[in-house]
This record gives sequence, structure tokens and C-alpha cells, in this order.
Amino acid sequence: MENSNQSPQSAFLSKGWKYFVIVGVVISLAGIGAMSLPILAGVTISTLIGAVLLFSGLVQAYHTLSIHSWKEKLWYVLSAVLYIVGGLFILFKPLAGLVTITMLMVIVMILNGLTRVFFGLGNQGLPSRGIIIASGLLSTVIGGYFFLLLDDPAFSTALLGTFIGISLLIEGISFVFLGMKLKKLS
Repeated sequence: MENSNQSPQSAFLSKGWKYFVIVGVVISLAGIGAMSLPILAGVTISTLIGAVLLFSGLVQAYHTLSIHSWKEKLWYVLSAVLYIVGGLFILFKPLAGLVTITMLMVIVMILNGLTRVFFGLGNQGLPSRGIIIASGLLSTVIGGYFFLLLDDPAFSTALLGTFIGISLLIEGISFVFLGMKLKKLS
């Protein structure tokens, strides 16, 4: 029997935990699916990116109709053409788009790692500076290793889907744990 004097927060805790657990299980299953079929997951992600680029380009192209100064319009037209061409490239060549996106992801991983290393080295008084430097070095080394493996078609087409799958699995598990924590609090 529910207490009529129950606060909205405790009412949420008593019922809301189930939603976190359900969402967590669904997200975890999606992660397992993506890890089981990493190329399909990667192609799906790259296709979505291609569609977003194409849509963005079309919106920018439409926006250029309201710009009267050719000096300003030229940059919007150029940007719109690049978005449209990039989006169409990914949509019509999904595996090539997947490899390109994967390569960009690996380069970002390396640059992000280097940024953390330099940030940690440049901030002597930072309490967790050693952890920041170590995580930056680890990201840089793993990213460099992945970069060397990008010539392998099986690796380069599966990496993005595998990353997405692992990310979804960890996210899903964290939702389940959050739901179980909320259940204990209710």
C-alpha cells in the first residue's frame, strides 16, 4: 500500500528504478549486438553520419537563398557543397566512409591523449596530474597501435562498431547499477 504522504522524490525512487534497469538491459543488449556484428554497427553509424551531413548541407544550401551578399553567400555555398558531397560519399560508399570515420576516430584518440599528457605536464600543482599523464600516454599508445593496424581491412572496418558496442555495454551496465542503487534507496 502506497503512503499518501510520500514525497515526489521517494515516489520516483520507488518506481523509477525499474525504468533504469530496463533501459540498462536494452542498451547492454544493443552493445552486445554491436560487438557481435561490428561491421554492421559501424556501417549503420557511418550511414547515420552521412545522412546528418547531407541534411546539414541541404539546410545550409537552403539558407544561402536568404543571403544577398555574394561575399557572405560564397562561404555558405562552399560549406554546403562540402557537407553534401561528404554526406553523399558516405551514403554511396559506406565501407569507405566507415574506414574514413574510423581513421578520424583513431587520430582524435591520439591527439586527445597527447593533449592530456601536455596538460598534466604543464600543471605541476594538479592533484591528479600523474593519472592524467598516464591516461594520456595510454590513449596515445593505444591510438598509435590502432593507427598501425588500419591497413588491415578486417580491423579497420570492425573497430568503430566494436567501440560503439563496448560503449553501449558499459553505459547499459551503469544504468542497471544505478537502477539497483535507486531500488535500495526506496
